[in-house]
Amino acid sequence: MVVRPLDHTADIGFVLEAQSLPELFEAALKGLLQAMFQNPPQGGKKRRRIALEAEDLETLLVRYLNELIYLIQTKGFVPGKARIRVEEAENGYRLTATLFGEPFQEAFGFQGEVKSATFHGLKVEKSQGRWRAQVILDV
Repeated sequence: MVVRPLDHTADIGFVLEAQSLPELFEAALKGLLQAMFQNPPQGGKKRRRIALEAEDLETLLVRYLNELIYLIQTKGFVPGKARIRVEEAENGYRLTATLFGEPFQEAFGFQGEVKSATFHGLKVEKSQGRWRAQVILDV
């Protein structure tokens, strides 16, 4: 799994690369955590389950990241790890995940609020047997 920062003038972005779709979505969690925290948790004792659907993978990735942002900034739950399943659904794709995390703590080194994941420059594609995505966060 690869997460690389992406230079962007006003927002924060990153490029993801992974062997599978679930691994790509886990990399997206890592990218979000790197953008928000200096020392994010690597797992956690608390669990949360989420289920999301979307018509395409780009929309599913944005919904997933926005759900994570909501959990972190509104509910005070910081997921450090995720067990993710992505499958084709009747009208697109379905993601189910168990998130493992901790309550929000100063020790995580919060670096600032993220408003949302955006569709700007968003790409999710499979190339040469690997999944790749580019994400821009509105800060």
